[in-house]
Formats: sequence, C-alpha cells, structure tokens
Amino acid sequence: MNKTLIFAAVAAFTCALAFGQSPVVSLQNQEDSTFYYVVDPQELAGLSAGSPLLASKVAGYFSAASTGATFSVLAPQAEVQLTGLTEGTHLLVGFFAQLDADDFPVRVVALQVDSSVGERFYAVFASPAQLSVRRGVGKLAQFARTAASQVATVASSEGTAPAVPIQPAQGTLSLPAIATFSSAYDPKVFTRESNSSFNVLPISESHAWTQTGTRIASLQGNLDSAGLTLALNVPGGFSPSVSYFLYFFDARAPGRENPLTLEIEPVARSDRGACILWQKSSAPRLIGTVKTSGSSVELEVGADELASGVLAAAGNSPTVDLTAGWYDKALGIWEEFYYTTFTPPSMSATH
Repeated sequence: MNKTLIFAAVAAFTCALAFGQSPVVSLQNQEDSTFYYVVDPQELAGLSAGSPLLASKVAGYFSAASTGATFSVLAPQAEVQLTGLTEGTHLLVGFFAQLDADDFPVRVVALQVDSSVGERFYAVFASPAQLSVRRGVGKLAQFARTAASQVATVASSEGTAPAVPIQPAQGTLSLPAIATFSSAYDPKVFTRESNSSFNVLPISESHAWTQTGTRIASLQGNLDSAGLTLALNVPGGFSPSVSYFLYFFDARAPGRENPLTLEIEPVARSDRGACILWQKSSAPRLIGTVKTSGSSVELEVGADELASGVLAAAGNSPTVDLTAGWYDKALGIWEEFYYTTFTPPSMSATH
C-alpha cells in the first residue's frame, strides 16, 4: 500500500448524488494507535500543505500552550465522516499517540471538499511522518509520561526496573517550551549571501546544513519582571562559525524590514558566548549574558536593559523569526536556515 508524505486520497468515487447534497469527507486510521486531529486550527490559518514553512509552522503550533481547542479522536483502524465542511480546501493536522514513544508522528493534509465529487476518502499512516512532536510539551501536555510509565519503559528495555523513578533533567528544561523540532527536519530552502549576491536555494545545495550547530532541537523562553531568558538546545554542540538570529517584527508587510535583531553567538571567544543587538539607526552592541554548555546556549537579558527600550522598538505585539546561520570565512559565504515564527510570551508586560 502506497504511503505518501501527504495524507493521500486512497479512493474517490461518485454515486449519483442528489442536487444540493452536502459533501462528505471520510478519514480512515490505518494504524494500531489512536489518531488525534483538528481541522483548520486558527493558529495555522493561511498555511498550505505545500508550503516550505509547513514543518516549522506545525511544530510551533504543537509546542505552544493549549488555547482551549480540543483534538478529535479517531480510534485505531476506525473511520469517521467529517461533515459540515464548506466547499474548498481545509487543513487537517493530527498526530498518532503511540504508547511507548517519546515523539509522536504528525500528519498534515489538505482536504478537498467538493459537492460535485461526492464522498472523498483519506487514509492516514504514522510512517513516514512529516515531522514529530515531543509528548508532554505544549498542546501535548496531557500526554506527559508519569513516573510509573517511565519506570515501566526502562524496565521493558533493560530487563529490570530502576530503584527510583527517573527524574527530569534540571536547567533549561524548567523554561516553557516555545518550539521543538524533529531531528529529521529539513527546511525546503535556505538563503546564501556573499558580498556580491543573495540567493534562495534548495536545501540540497547547502554546504553548511550538516555542520555542527545548525540543527536546533528546541527553543525555550520566559519573559517576566526579572527580564528575558531564552535557551536553544542543539544536540552535537556548537562551532565558532554558527550564530542564531531572532528577528523582531512590529508588523509584517511586503518590503517592510524588521527594526530589531538579536544575534546569539554561542562560541564568540574561546568557550564564551555573546549576544549582539542590531537595531535600526543604532550601532550594534553587546547585550545580556550568554551561557554556553555542551548542547545548549542560554541568553539572559535583565529587566534594566529591557526597560531601556531595547524591545520597545519591536512594538507591543511583535512576532519573531528564528534562524540558524553559518559563516564560511574562507569562501566569504553566509548560509541561513529558517526554523519558526513565534510570539514572545508576555511581551506586552514589558511596555
């Protein structure tokens, strides 16, 4: 049976429907694990199934805290009719809650609703997944492992249970998750810049995408009265050639530039990191404190620096683009990889 990267229509047939009959879409779960799904989530409005930003946008959707929206449930090997959908294209987003997995496979499909066709059938498979999301994080908080399930998992893999339940790691894990990214995530395109050119190219042409530090696993952060804290978790460590950029936009429109950028250099000098503030009409300057460990880099900006108007330039409700960049000094080439767009938590509290 053919399994495509997008939810595939397994069969579509027409049966002499009466004039005016409402179109019907049937969804079939082909797996032995429960499929949870939502149609046309507000946070993903305008996103198409063919967008190069699909993986990062959907990952950000799942990692954000629940806003009250609930997922519909489709039992293993079951089928459901999605009625009441207006004619046109709808975006279905879902995940398979696999019992012993730490990451759940995600599937996304564009549902075509057309009364002239009649009933359409879509089958969903867990593999190959378009991306995966971490259980217990963001909208999947209700699927967090309990201490008992952790003990059971280790016992089944090692043959004996540990004497005490497994405890979560300390440090940046205490920060709220903003976005998580599958280790299989590959952006469709990237940008390459030199002194004489700027190009958008397919990821297959990148020289740096496999280099140390370009693959981000997750972004965590918090903004309160004490200031701003952000943490990037990057398996494999860092290189002096890599930087992470946070582009703050007060508004988005064609040709409109962002007024504020934070560049985090995890290895700016020896094993010390630094953060550079790039602001329109101002000289770049260092800001905050950067702490770099084996697989994470953390930025802390105190309330006094925030109060000086650093983030005010980004407006009351900014959005932020996260990218990873690699500079090849020998070739004089800069490659940059987009990850996600997010809204900083409680940003309005600083203004």
